[in-house]
Amino acid sequence: MTFEQVKEILTTKGGLPAAPIAPDASLASANIDSMALVVLSMQVEEGTGVEVSEDVLAQAATVAELAELVGRYAEPRA
Repeated sequence: MTFEQVKEILTTKGGLPAAPIAPDASLASANIDSMALVVLSMQVEEGTGVEVSEDVLAQAATVAELAELVGRYAEPRA
């Protein structure tokens, strides 16, 4: 999953403002709280069938790392 896809989920489904969500922003400075991570987790599971807990997502230091982490989980398994 790309940064833009994660940003889209956070803004449309999570109701977050787009402006602070930048690749190098920390989760806190991008206003990504635990509720936003729950929404992201649910959307990833709905879209891919893969469950990624919000605890795992919270380990990301930046929004770019968050997108990378989601992408790793959302990759098709062989």
